[in-house]
Amino acid sequence: MSRPIPPSAPAPAQLTAAALLPVAVLTLVWGCNWPVLKLGVSEIAPLTFRALTLPFAALGMFAVAALSGDALRIPPALRGKVALLALFNITGWNALVLFGLQQLPAGRSVIVAYTMPVWSVLFSLALLHEPLSKRKIAGLALGMAGMATLLGEEIRHVERAPTAVLLILGAAVSWAFGTVLLRKWKPPIAQNTLSGWMMLLGWTPLVIMAPFFDPHPPSSLAHLSWTTWFAIFYNIFLAGTLAHWAWFTLARTLPVAVSSLSSLPVPVVGVFAGMLFLGERPGATEFIALGLVIASLFAVLWQPKAPEPPKAAPVDPSE
Repeated sequence: MSRPIPPSAPAPAQLTAAALLPVAVLTLVWGCNWPVLKLGVSEIAPLTFRALTLPFAALGMFAVAALSGDALRIPPALRGKVALLALFNITGWNALVLFGLQQLPAGRSVIVAYTMPVWSVLFSLALLHEPLSKRKIAGLALGMAGMATLLGEEIRHVERAPTAVLLILGAAVSWAFGTVLLRKWKPPIAQNTLSGWMMLLGWTPLVIMAPFFDPHPPSSLAHLSWTTWFAIFYNIFLAGTLAHWAWFTLARTLPVAVSSLSSLPVPVVGVFAGMLFLGERPGATEFIALGLVIASLFAVLWQPKAPEPPKAAPVDPSE
């Protein structure tokens, strides 16, 4: 017997201690995946690479759902909404980002993609009417300042490849809109099951498009290098199954502004991961950006301790 889905609890206004584990997983796994992905697509075209890894990541999510006792079936009345969530969260994001990466340097294109919090906040104001406190606005401004700092000198590439920038911005908008829809609809489906179906349904258009945009797929996977195989398995088990579990858990349980801001450390980790995996050396710009992102998270997460109510004066029993 599958477990019943509990009713959705009101979203906390801030990142709770229970959400710190998904945030840490998301930051480390997705942040490190940018250099790992760069290694993977050196031998396999980007769209083919994603079409190859997504279905196995979905199967991993279904396995987690089955082991957790969750039902794997989606009620017919919810299938249309799940398909739309998959279109914006998986297909739109992956396709547009990968097409943009073909024209814009991969190391800094992630910075353009992570303007997502701006779009998600705007969508949440229009569709969810979520309150936007001064501290959230300050956190958003600090985080975007960090992204702008990282983009820095690469603005010349933006001028040379405006189509690529528009594609990656489109990916950010698609991801943001999908995140807000997930929060708005709150489909009564177990999270692991929902994530698995979104990945599987979102993968279908990608595998259909791959032959048209990659006319020379690898003839045999046996000749791939060990680094490419590492990238494949990393994107199946870690960047696929584990990180998607973390992200959709945050997107479903937290206000959009908070869950979106929790993704801001990812590109900063990506820059420093490039130092470890690819021999890149971060400079003052990267450290300034890191400080701004940490400040943005602090602005959202820190809560001043409420003053304790005054204690009542003890009553003298002799009176």
